[in-house]
Amino acid sequence: MRGLPRWVLAPAILGALFVVVPVVAMVARLDVSGGLGGIWDLLTSPTATDALWLSVRTSLVATVCCVLLGAPMALVLARTTFPGQRVARALVLLPLVLPPVVGGIALLHTFGRRGLIGQHLSVLGIEVAFTTTAVVMAQTFVALPFLVLSLEGSLRTHDARYEEVAATLGASPSTVLRRVTLPLVLPGLVSGAVLAFARALGEFGATITFAGALQGVTQTLPLEIYLQRSADPDAAVALSLLLVVVAVIVTAAVHGGPFGREPSAEGDRQRAEGDGLPTEGDRIPADDDGARHRRRVGTSPSAGEPVTLGAPLRVRVRLAARAVDLAHAVEPGQVVAVLGPNGGGKSTLLQAVTGLLPHRPRPRSGSPDELHVSIDDTVLTDTTRGTAVPPRRRRIGWLTQRPLLFAHLDAVDDVAFGLRARGTTRPEARATARERLAELDAEHLAGRRPHELSGGQAQRVSIARALATDPRVLLLDEPLASLDVGVAQQVRRALHDAQRAHPRTTLLVTHDLLDVLLLADRAVVLEGGRVVEDGPAREVLTRPRSRFAARLAGINLLSGTATDDGGLRLGAGGDAATGPSGANTTSTLAAMQVVAGVVADGAGIVVGDPAVAMFEPRAVAIHREAPSGSPRNAFAVTITSLEPHGQLFRAWGEVTGPREVRDAVGHLAADLTPRSVADLRLAPGERVWFAVKAAEVQVYSTR
Repeated sequence: MRGLPRWVLAPAILGALFVVVPVVAMVARLDVSGGLGGIWDLLTSPTATDALWLSVRTSLVATVCCVLLGAPMALVLARTTFPGQRVARALVLLPLVLPPVVGGIALLHTFGRRGLIGQHLSVLGIEVAFTTTAVVMAQTFVALPFLVLSLEGSLRTHDARYEEVAATLGASPSTVLRRVTLPLVLPGLVSGAVLAFARALGEFGATITFAGALQGVTQTLPLEIYLQRSADPDAAVALSLLLVVVAVIVTAAVHGGPFGREPSAEGDRQRAEGDGLPTEGDRIPADDDGARHRRRVGTSPSAGEPVTLGAPLRVRVRLAARAVDLAHAVEPGQVVAVLGPNGGGKSTLLQAVTGLLPHRPRPRSGSPDELHVSIDDTVLTDTTRGTAVPPRRRRIGWLTQRPLLFAHLDAVDDVAFGLRARGTTRPEARATARERLAELDAEHLAGRRPHELSGGQAQRVSIARALATDPRVLLLDEPLASLDVGVAQQVRRALHDAQRAHPRTTLLVTHDLLDVLLLADRAVVLEGGRVVEDGPAREVLTRPRSRFAARLAGINLLSGTATDDGGLRLGAGGDAATGPSGANTTSTLAAMQVVAGVVADGAGIVVGDPAVAMFEPRAVAIHREAPSGSPRNAFAVTITSLEPHGQLFRAWGEVTGPREVRDAVGHLAADLTPRSVADLRLAPGERVWFAVKAAEVQVYSTR
């Protein structure tokens, strides 16, 4: 009862009794005064055995028909979208709510001698109604929705990205269905088949209407029970009990066996032990020239010998529905970090490269939508020409936040999946897979299933799988976001070493500053579906030009235009007020439109150019009253949050004042000691002043 209110137990018990008591009452009704021999004679009579075996045979055939017809129907309903889909689903599930006798009448008027189809079959000498075939058809008609409903539900609860990952590894749609989709939903398929079999076994109304009750031909066990109910009630009860026993055995055998529960794709548990790797920090050895971001891409750091580079990538995405309009290029072997807030366009960019971005053809009326993706001068997507190379042929490696390992495969077969999908023999694929695992210090994981791996182990296996097919472009979609700090360090080191050994053209979507610093050559910031900043990773983080990059780097950033005295006029303009200076500083935020600062080295600012002012949170002092004294900039703010930041606290404040100033400044951060927090009595909602000296403010152009 953990996690459940106690009152739930009462209706649960009542419901169980409602099902069990009638069965017990039926057992109690059996007349055993003459011994069990009489009951045995009833159960083994020719009519009873004929009816039982006919029911079992026809139910099995009907179940096979349900699987062959229902599985494709469930796949179409769960994995596609088309006009009238709700109506189609309602029609497929219609037999669930129809009385079985109505279903029998419908079948009779379709396949009977004078039926819509039956009259044409009769000309060919084929009679369907009142035959064993009619029994199977009646059972299939009423049982089919049970399989469709169960399998469709299972398909919808499973992450479709498993199929997408398999496609990027080179698997064709048929291979994905056979080796990924069906194994993942096998428990749901088996459960649906059992429900269909049980429903077919107990079918009565449609059968007697469409097939009649001919002993040995159409008289199934439910029909035999119905006929015996008037002639011999004891025989009817005995046969009913037999039907109950058979149904219980079948359902219990499946739901209590290996298919009784659906395994989690990532495993129901995570191992507590470590990954078996050294627990070193995130310090990555510098390259030969002493700086990660000045490495000569295309040379081996250890031997200096040329290695195979990745391919150049060009992407153009313009989608009105997603408010995305961007163009992006990555040089061979370059690692580009893609940054930005949620909804900025990062996922759209990756989906465009993988070929998984859904788009509709350009309408006749004209549309601004445009998709163009090329790798190594090979056009993969071009909506203007109707070019769309499927994901399996793009040679893309895709690593997501979740490892998405296939639960039915061990690590070595998982890594070998892409190679096998591309036609490599199983021994060769497994040998290559072991090599990739060994390169990531994960060879000892080869025989483990996903549920036997920790988070870091699973992610390293996923990395090996993505690299095993030697992709031309590698896409990393926040691969470390779900890992704890220690495990993320190890996986980050594995990614770094793999890139050093075999430089690949890489797009890295991340929100982690360490990922950018230690893995990326360039950084691109997307906001509102546009590229707002693009440059060397170290420069973007040390001299950010976008609010998001500044917040990621832990820097306060104000936007505006450059003034003639090295300051910054906030926003697009305003009154030409000067920044506060000297003891006479009494400015309020409403009047302060210019921020005093110093021009950054090499900034080359021109008066009137778009510019930003930058200062670190440690340079900010907090006051209860408007500050005065040495030249400084002061901002009236409302404290929005306080959060630990190492041994200090970081206070976030929302600037108050005119909208133009709020848009130019946004939120500001200040670092202070725990004692200062206590002395100032800071709490969310408090109104205070943030002050920073002009000498701490760097101003540089954004052109």
